[in-house]
Amino acid sequence: MLSDRLKQAIQLIKENHKDQARQLIISEVKDNPSNLTAWLWALEVAKNEKEKRTILDRILTIDPTHKGALQYLKKLGQTRSQDNEVKAKQLNPKHDSQREGEEKPSRLGGLLRLVFDWAFSLPASCGFLTLFFLILIGIFIYFRVNTSFFGLAGADFDSLVISNAYEKIESNDMYWEVQFEGTGESKYIGTVRHAAPIRIKEFAILTHDILVTTGDFANPEIVDTNVVDHKFIWKSRNVSAPSGSINLIHAIPANKDIYQTMLEIQKWDTVKITGREIYSVKAYQPDGTFLGTWQDMGCNTLLVESVSVLKGDSNQ
Repeated sequence: MLSDRLKQAIQLIKENHKDQARQLIISEVKDNPSNLTAWLWALEVAKNEKEKRTILDRILTIDPTHKGALQYLKKLGQTRSQDNEVKAKQLNPKHDSQREGEEKPSRLGGLLRLVFDWAFSLPASCGFLTLFFLILIGIFIYFRVNTSFFGLAGADFDSLVISNAYEKIESNDMYWEVQFEGTGESKYIGTVRHAAPIRIKEFAILTHDILVTTGDFANPEIVDTNVVDHKFIWKSRNVSAPSGSINLIHAIPANKDIYQTMLEIQKWDTVKITGREIYSVKAYQPDGTFLGTWQDMGCNTLLVESVSVLKGDSNQ
């Protein structure tokens, strides 16, 4: 979702007030250094070719496969430089600083570096145990931590071709037919008790499992919850019929911006998610070979059309 500051900058660009827009965009990328949309608009207010190359390097740091940036860079006659992080500091001096509220990919990267530094400091005789330990950590992060692995995992929205009604979605190596339950919009507001990626190759457009709860279901002192194999489980030791609601959302983001916002969701956040309920998703190879059907039982597969995140619910 666009911040008010970025919306104002875009409007100023459209009105040809680029100097004013430039100051707003510089502030935006300083405060949100991983905001891909802000860096793309920064190209519109760049002063010269050198600055454009710096911005393009930063875009490709966030999304190494961004087709538009790669084509733009090729047009400038420049391959991606090795020192793009250093150059990016010209517009974003806080990029490498340790600060409160830093983006989750940076926190995850710091944790991984810490683990690897610790592992490789062990004696050689511990090598096999260390390798096994690192593999287990990698598997856990891949399947249970809400991250795109710095853009290396997850859906590639830049390559998707989507019909106007979202009833057919195509990628380079497969396509999906989506059947909706109706034309109405569903809304889910509550406390997140599980946020993890969906990693199924045949259904790459399904990106997240988000467990949204209210009432007793949002209170860990009353109800225990768990999500296993894209199904939720709950139990209560205190009450026989907890009040409130519990919904496991299997998310298909409507666009890349919504997907990026969903990557920010953490356990105990309060969220508002709206979209269209999906009955089934059928996967095919480009030649029409049928790969399988996704159809949930007791959950909510949802084309997510908007999502808002409010950090730090009090039920933590």
